[in-house]
Amino acid sequence: MDSRADSVGSDAALLPKEVGARLRQLRREAGLTQADVALRMCRPGPSGKSYVCQIERGYMPGLTFNAVMDFLRACGAKVSAIEDIFDAYTSRPPIPEEQTRRQVAEAAVGLPTLKRARVEWYDIFHKPKTGKRETPEQEYGRRVREARGQVRAIRWERRLHRVFNDVLNELGLGCSDPLAVLLMTYGRKVFGVLRRTRTMRPVWRKKAVAKLDKWAVGHELPPEPFTRMKQAITVLFAEMELRGELD
Repeated sequence: MDSRADSVGSDAALLPKEVGARLRQLRREAGLTQADVALRMCRPGPSGKSYVCQIERGYMPGLTFNAVMDFLRACGAKVSAIEDIFDAYTSRPPIPEEQTRRQVAEAAVGLPTLKRARVEWYDIFHKPKTGKRETPEQEYGRRVREARGQVRAIRWERRLHRVFNDVLNELGLGCSDPLAVLLMTYGRKVFGVLRRTRTMRPVWRKKAVAKLDKWAVGHELPPEPFTRMKQAITVLFAEMELRGELD
């Protein structure tokens, strides 16, 4: 999670910019210059004009409520002229919730639009059924971890599909062929075993892969296509591990 100081700094800079743009619009509608408004705010001279300019451009993170009210008075405008901005701001989710959604969206950057939307939708609507109570901080942290895990899985799946297509093309199989479906299922199983046994002793990995070979034999399938798929997935896994894509 971002620190409170960072969140306040980034969010505080957003509101003044929106208010500043509206105040500039009100000044122009009133037919006033920045110097005119500065005089009406009892800030004559170049420094006063600079002050008004800063307000309008949103360069004042510490912009006070009184300064906004004085600007409105100078333009002959009412608070209702900017209340929609404040209503929109206060209608946003609480800051920690907004931060979490922002981190989830950042984690999904680079994914296709539909995949990115799936990650964000899952974050908002998925409710874990573990029955375990969480503090708000734990919930926010879990959601970000889950989103990053989803993004990794989506990227892994895309890499797997490229390998599947290459192997199926070599074997002259279409994606809808029953053997092709079993080969892709087997490829995912091999990838899963390699990932789960990364930190285990080699003997345990060999045993796990051997169980998958029994799965292929149990379906009375020819060994050659499955051997080719296993080799391709093993090479892919080694490349991804070398590039740090599995961490």
